[in-house]
Amino acid sequence: MAYNVKTYYRKEDLPPMEGTNFFHSPSSFDWYAHSPAYTPLMLIAFEDEEPVAAMFAVIMRTNRFLRGKLFKRCVISHQPAFFRKKLPQIEIFDVLIAHLVKKVRNRVFFIRYENVGNTIFGYKGFRENGFYSVKWINVRNSLQRKRRIWDQLSKSRKNQVNNAIKKGVVIEEFTSEDKLPEMYKLIRNTNNKKISRRFPPYQYFENFFCHYIKQGNGKILLARYQGKIIGGIILGFEKKETVHCLYYWGKSKRYKLLYPTIFTIYQAMQISENKGFHYFDFMDVSFLNKNTGRARFLLQFGGKQRATRRWYRFNWGLLNFFANRIYD
Repeated sequence: MAYNVKTYYRKEDLPPMEGTNFFHSPSSFDWYAHSPAYTPLMLIAFEDEEPVAAMFAVIMRTNRFLRGKLFKRCVISHQPAFFRKKLPQIEIFDVLIAHLVKKVRNRVFFIRYENVGNTIFGYKGFRENGFYSVKWINVRNSLQRKRRIWDQLSKSRKNQVNNAIKKGVVIEEFTSEDKLPEMYKLIRNTNNKKISRRFPPYQYFENFFCHYIKQGNGKILLARYQGKIIGGIILGFEKKETVHCLYYWGKSKRYKLLYPTIFTIYQAMQISENKGFHYFDFMDVSFLNKNTGRARFLLQFGGKQRATRRWYRFNWGLLNFFANRIYD
């Protein structure tokens, strides 16, 4: 079966679609809108005239002043959204990834595909289009077990959460757009280096609040101590199935004995469990077999790790050639 792929740069131009997921939905355009740092695009595969799959990508500018290809990258997260069951997903993905490379190879320095989940998903399509892979760890918590989230914590984690509660740390839901600048400044100035991924611009958070939180598709939770924000977490909801942990942070140096990061993550997981979600996904957290504390830290909340891959492609041929030789 031959599939035709079209590229869209505006939400208004998209055809009607059903069955999209959190990372490949029309709302993704709203998330990255009105920010000079981002150029969103969506690739849709058609069978005849019917949409069968969608893949959202965003071109990011890594330098606020320099605009050349060298300072841009294209990032895609999670497997594409497929609109019907029993579709040849691998065949469709091969067409989508080939079309993406063709569209952006002269516009960005490299392409990164992350949070694929399955280590072998799209392997053929990635290889044929010059990608190389790096092994990563994904950490995901099941919220469907007979043991509750609290029971899955280690004894030390339980003590830390109890200490935070006894000392007056509370969790609250962020509901006021007026306080968004204050929160953004706090995160940027106090914990920029510890943000779980590259720190995005202010517009990213404003769009998320307006188009996701107000629609019930996400939350921002804050930990407060004596009226001061000492930690927080940003969550994205995929229907009633999965909670995606997009960012988390905590003022762990100044308030070390209050355990703000631990308290915030636990409360977010507890709220997700109470609301009936099935999974809490920290997504790709670190290199596989790397001596890093982040994976070990997150696993202490009762989740399981699994091997996955990140796929990269440099659009400078010589550099990509050597990267393939080094990593594969």
